[in-house]
Amino acid sequence: LDELIVRQLPLAVSSLQFNTSDEHAVSIQTELETIKSNIQKGQFANSYLVHCEVVAIWRQCMDKAPQTLLYSLACMLAQIFDELYFKSVYLPLHVTALQVAKPSEPGTRVRVYNAPEHKWWIGTVTEHDTKQHMSLVTQELAEGAEKEEPLQVWVSIPSFYAEALENDTEADGSSSDSKSLKLFTYNSTAGGRVNTAGVPLAGSTLPDAEALKEWLAQPLATLYPGYKGKETAMSILNSFIKDKQPDALKANSDKAK
Repeated sequence: LDELIVRQLPLAVSSLQFNTSDEHAVSIQTELETIKSNIQKGQFANSYLVHCEVVAIWRQCMDKAPQTLLYSLACMLAQIFDELYFKSVYLPLHVTALQVAKPSEPGTRVRVYNAPEHKWWIGTVTEHDTKQHMSLVTQELAEGAEKEEPLQVWVSIPSFYAEALENDTEADGSSSDSKSLKLFTYNSTAGGRVNTAGVPLAGSTLPDAEALKEWLAQPLATLYPGYKGKETAMSILNSFIKDKQPDALKANSDKAK
């Protein structure tokens, strides 16, 4: 969120020549700063709930100001946020689970992220393609909505866009005990849990820095071979991106030729 608020938002505003002094249906910066403040207060049990809150901002812009410069700004920031979230939050904490993922059986309930419409929805696996390792998920309709056409999408499970639910309480993200939802929580040897801002959750104790670094070491080393155990997660990410930039520039240059 810091990266989005401090760097990416001003860049996007400048790129679109968006006038922030005008009154708009949604104040994106205010909404993002409110979420950041709530994170620091420990009001989110997991990062899925944080992601939902941020995505709800883009949804508000789409509902209240479609086909406007405000919504164009929201779409630009939505893509940037998802990329940052995927690299710095989702991958480091899910890399092990992704490596040993098993096909989801038909009937499995799944939470699906619909990025173009800025929302999450719940569905059930109805088919599975073993060759492509993809599952067809059909949306669960609310009572009285049987006449509506349910959404269907082929997705890889687990992935950033789809996650199998372990129990019914996960459908709304209310369960903080599920392994799949422990994205912003850390279990210390003393049983304490804190969010990434370092704010203890109810009945928790703050883990020491060395224990937290040890907990992060394996996924970081798997993702970024250059990790030596001393750098911060963000410095490793920045270094990884910097190393990849020459390759990306060369690839773009080859395409242009």
